Amino acid sequence: MLAEVEADQMKVLVVDDELGPRESLRMLLKKKYEVECAENVDKALGMLKDMRPDVVIMDISMPGKNGIQGLQELRQLDKQAAVVMLTGFGTLETAQEALRHGANDYINKPFDTSEMMDLVDRFSRQSRMERRRARVVKDLQEMNSRLMEDVANKDHLATLGQSSAEFAHDLRNPLMIVRGYVDLLNEQLDRARTMEGGEYGDVSNYLTIIEQNVERCCDLASMWQKLGKSDSGQFQEIPITQIFEDVMMSIEPLIAALDVEIEYQVSHNEGTLLGSRAQLLRAIHNLVSNSIDAVDPVTGRIVLECHEDGEKLYIQVKDNGCGMPNDVVERFFQPYFTTKANGKGTGLGTAISKRIVEEHDGTISVESTVDKGTKITITLPLSKQQ
Repeated sequence: MLAEVEADQMKVLVVDDELGPRESLRMLLKKKYEVECAENVDKALGMLKDMRPDVVIMDISMPGKNGIQGLQELRQLDKQAAVVMLTGFGTLETAQEALRHGANDYINKPFDTSEMMDLVDRFSRQSRMERRRARVVKDLQEMNSRLMEDVANKDHLATLGQSSAEFAHDLRNPLMIVRGYVDLLNEQLDRARTMEGGEYGDVSNYLTIIEQNVERCCDLASMWQKLGKSDSGQFQEIPITQIFEDVMMSIEPLIAALDVEIEYQVSHNEGTLLGSRAQLLRAIHNLVSNSIDAVDPVTGRIVLECHEDGEKLYIQVKDNGCGMPNDVVERFFQPYFTTKANGKGTGLGTAISKRIVEEHDGTISVESTVDKGTKITITLPLSKQQ
């Protein structure tokens, strides 16, 4: 397996036994890409692991191992790198053979510089997205394996039952985000396919959000595995701004299909909390999700506010939703209590949020008025080490 390291700058590996074409490609591409060259297949394969190129440009006709043989060996090491074959023959049979063995495209020598730049630009983006997609799939598979193994080995049935319900509840939110962005990604890719050499637009951002939420699922799986172990309560220093960046990123797809207005009133600060980043995101996300369910899908408005006051951090989630009568407010944090229709909620979200806040030595309260809205306030102690 090749190391899964992804640099910001796209990388191109040129493989050609002739100095002229190698240097021509280096000069053409070096302003935009990191370019490395090899004069034969064996040297290129040796460079592959450390360089991890996004695009490989390989001549078909070379002494020793030719380009087709090199392509076959390359595909055994790296299935995501895009490969463009250079051919001086220009025959259909040569091109078809290269495509059968996993090449993405071919171009005749001498090549047109504009066509070459277009190919490298398109395939470098495609390769980068394919690597990220493969990583997401791998993460999901590993998470599923850990869960299956852990469930099989759990013998504390009472703890397992309660924790299973909480875990299923928490996984639903990030997976809904993944599904929403996959739909957006597919729509954008369909449009891109109709435009030869077209830009991929927001696809890269969508992939980033998908990756972050898959990582969140993995974090939740890790917390599940640590139930009952002595290290499950270890906290770390977390910048407040980092927590809210995660919250904002995870909320946007939940309201993308609605006309709900969400406003962030987050004061700029350098404060930190001592706690669990995944758990705090979990708590705040549950409360915002409740507000989204409570407001009108057209006229709804939610305000997420955060500010410091001395040694404490105050987080408020306010909405103009349907509000709650006093008897419902009194049971708001009670596990399994819900006023939602069957199948719409488990009644665990607010209970989980309350437990997480209290585990961080904080407090949580709720105020609500029927037909006017609800305000939830979380108070957390700031780290004394900042």
